[in-house]
Amino acid sequence: MDIGNWPAYPHQVDQLVAAWQRKYSRYLRVDSLTQYLRHKVYMLTVTDPSVPARKKRKQMFTVPHAHEPAGTVGSLNFIHQLLTGRHLDGAKSTLDRKRILKETLVSFNPDSNPGGRMRAPVHFWDGSRYTNDEFWEWMRGIDPDSGERFKRVARWSIRKEHPLRIGIVYEQLNSHEFVEPNRDRGSSLLRLVRKYCRRWRYDQYLSLHQTEFQNRKDRANAMIILPVLHAELPAKLQEYNEAWAWDIIHRWKSVGARPIAEVKPLGYGEPHRSWFIQCWGPLQKKTPCITVEIQNNNKRTPPEKQLLLADTAIRESVERLLEV
Repeated sequence: MDIGNWPAYPHQVDQLVAAWQRKYSRYLRVDSLTQYLRHKVYMLTVTDPSVPARKKRKQMFTVPHAHEPAGTVGSLNFIHQLLTGRHLDGAKSTLDRKRILKETLVSFNPDSNPGGRMRAPVHFWDGSRYTNDEFWEWMRGIDPDSGERFKRVARWSIRKEHPLRIGIVYEQLNSHEFVEPNRDRGSSLLRLVRKYCRRWRYDQYLSLHQTEFQNRKDRANAMIILPVLHAELPAKLQEYNEAWAWDIIHRWKSVGARPIAEVKPLGYGEPHRSWFIQCWGPLQKKTPCITVEIQNNNKRTPPEKQLLLADTAIRESVERLLEV
């Protein structure tokens, strides 16, 4: 895919979804919420309706952060393969799309914060234009007192805080409040996730993220994170999460990635741990859940490789539904 045409910005996503609706409405169900800034936050569900949903295994994918566009493009590319048999760049897909459509139901939230994405200065981050300090200032914003990156909080208000730049990670909820989408239940992401988890009993949930992997001697460019509640989950759910994580790691290695060779929860301190438990605890306790991280803003993992790793994680997750 020509990286200059990455469909990462909201207007590009809107155009693509509209085109799919015109041509492939039989297989695509489109739902959305409208952000305060009037951007649509989609949940796109792909399946063959001729087979009852009760007979299918089900998967949800989400892309929580506006500064992590590879998951957005990977999600859209995978949907395009299911609908058309081709990648977005026109290359022929090798997916067994007919079997996937008949045997699974797959839901994608390709961008949970299009309002934030619209404020990004680039539609992908490759390490050539911004240092990681500058990247983080775009992500989190700029503190008015120190001139450095703004603090990371679940929710804040411009009535009390006055950053020199509002970080693109934050979704604007109303005239004065902002939230980080995966840390506050009022976000568009969490509202859609709750709605669709009530509608379908998903068999797997994958959260698509990116991080920078700065200063790692092993030159890793991908990893899997287990749920924050992993150690407290039933043994069978722990085993499922771990096996799924290793399946993706092995698949990444087959396409030339350098994933971290361990899987574990991140050691979140407070208040982040409490935010995650409040937002994701009910889902993690009953559904297999893992998070993928793909390198962002680094020349070692250019956009084409970022997309490949996102697409690979999605494909491995969906194909394992056919076998489990």
